[in-house]
Amino acid sequence: MPRFALRRDEAAASLAISPTLFDDWVNDGRMPKGRKIGGVVLWDAEEVRDHWIALRDGEASVRSNPFDRVVA
Repeated sequence: MPRFALRRDEAAASLAISPTLFDDWVNDGRMPKGRKIGGVVLWDAEEVRDHWIALRDGEASVRSNPFDRVVA
C-alpha cells in the first residue's frame, strides 16, 4: 500500500536530502509545512512531490488552487 503521510525524516529521505536541509526548505517555502496530528507532525506525500516538481521545473512555488481536483 502506498504511503500518503510521511514523518520528517521520511520526507527528507524521499528527496535524498538530510532532515536539516529539509527543515531549511520548509522554512523558506520550497517544501510544504507539516501538519501536527496528535503528537506527530506529518507531511502529505503528494504535497511534497508537487513541491519537488515545482523545484525541478524551476517554478518559484506551488500555487494551491482549491478547484484543481473539482470535476464539473
